Amino acid sequence: MNLPFFNRLPLRKITVASDDEMAKRSKQVIEGLLQDLPDLLMACVVNTQSGRVVASYTVSNDYNPNQISLRNAKLLRVMDEALVSKAWVGGPLTDITVILEDQLHHLRPMNDGKWYCFLAVHTADANLGIAKEIMRRHTS
Repeated sequence: MNLPFFNRLPLRKITVASDDEMAKRSKQVIEGLLQDLPDLLMACVVNTQSGRVVASYTVSNDYNPNQISLRNAKLLRVMDEALVSKAWVGGPLTDITVILEDQLHHLRPMNDGKWYCFLAVHTADANLGIAKEIMRRHTS
């Protein structure tokens, strides 16, 4: 049975999964991102190991943090494994950016890679340098 009201995301509202310290810190990160990037399409903080969304914000059902969280967690684990095995030469992973035709998606590990923060924004609202700096400032 598919009940649509169970699948609705709270739009334009920060949603937090629990009341623990990780959730409080995650909410602060998203509040900071929204303050500096008010036209944010989506932001979320995710536990890398479990893929569980700890806190999120979205403007549309098209940007569902629960759907992207597992893919991005797997991407980070694969990148870390490649760095450890020296399959990819480089230092520690600091961030990943995907630039689409009209959007910028930016992902940054936090807390020694235990969590990551993801944001999506229109390229008309922020460029890569601005988005990276704002993300760095709020996730450090």
